[in-house]
Amino acid sequence: MIRSVAFACLLSSVAALSASAGSSTAAPGEQAPRPAPHCFSARDVREVRQSDPSTLAIRLGDDARYRLELADPCPDALRADRLQLTSRQGWICGSNEEILDLGERQCAVAGVARIDAREYAEHALRSDRGGGIGAERGTLETIDVRGSRRRHGFGGTTAYCLDARYMRAWSEDSGGLVVEVSPRRSSGNRYYRVELGSGCAEMSSAIHMQLVSGVGTTAICGNVGDRAVFFRDANIGGVQRPRFEGSLAAQYGCIVTQVYPLLPDEDVGKR
Repeated sequence: MIRSVAFACLLSSVAALSASAGSSTAAPGEQAPRPAPHCFSARDVREVRQSDPSTLAIRLGDDARYRLELADPCPDALRADRLQLTSRQGWICGSNEEILDLGERQCAVAGVARIDAREYAEHALRSDRGGGIGAERGTLETIDVRGSRRRHGFGGTTAYCLDARYMRAWSEDSGGLVVEVSPRRSSGNRYYRVELGSGCAEMSSAIHMQLVSGVGTTAICGNVGDRAVFFRDANIGGVQRPRFEGSLAAQYGCIVTQVYPLLPDEDVGKR
């Protein structure tokens, strides 16, 4: 489940009140200075996901990602009618002084850590698949276009999926497969890391690559059946079925295990 902009606005208002009440140096309406480098401001929250009863994953307005650990299990937190994250000065530092207030319940924040897009994608995937929270889903900020029964459209979130229709190019680096997509169609993301299963030697000698969804959409998320098919023949063009090349991987393709965006400050120099 996900809470996005509306939740962020609520956090911001609570943070602003906390900041003005807890700081003698900040002017009215201004936030006190950051108390430690690992802290983040509740005003900057844009997206929140709960991957398990004790863990929240948070994305800020500048695309920084954080993992927030609760002191005790707090299931179904994002479904509460009242949801407030309060702190003394509006900063979230994991000092046991911040409280996730759900009205009937209060959950203390025990820890905060900066995470990369790969870990955030793992939390988002677990959140959308239940994460011990139930099957109900909130409104996605990211793309969620549903097709008819044949499911030809994009049925995913750009936190851990890419839309194969908007793939522009691909390359191989020391970390594996990197796919370039249209940022306008991918929530501002330009590059995605596509992690493949072991034994994908075909990639190193390929000229063309096709991403194939295992669930009949254009979303590549690491779902069962998602795969990357590589072609060696320059005349194939990347849209036809590959010709028989003697190995199972060449015929079927390489299994996609995980997908996540590469942020500007991650994997610098690999692209």
